[in-house]
This record gives sequence, structure tokens and C-alpha cells, in this order.
Amino acid sequence: MENYELNLTDISSNYFHFTKSNNIESITKSGLLSKISFHAQSLEDTKKVFFC
Repeated sequence: MENYELNLTDISSNYFHFTKSNNIESITKSGLLSKISFHAQSLEDTKKVFFC
């Protein structure tokens, strides 16, 4: 994984996943894992990864 400085072109041509910085090591090792978050357990039936 690499750090990347966003520019205005990125907004219309890419998807983004926002996370807490303490998750970076796990994402680097395992990638993004689909899960039902603690806060969505009563709302979701299937595991997901959300992008903005």
C-alpha cells in the first residue's frame, strides 16, 4: 500500500475507502475484509465493504 496525495481529478474518477489510521496495518496485511460492523449489526444481513 502506498500513500497518495489526492487531487481534484481523483474526485470524479476514483472510489475511496475511509478508515481509522490504526486499521492501516491490518488492511495492508489482509486487504479490505467485508464485515458487518458493530453499529450495523441490527441493520445489515450481509457483509460489505463501503466505498465513497
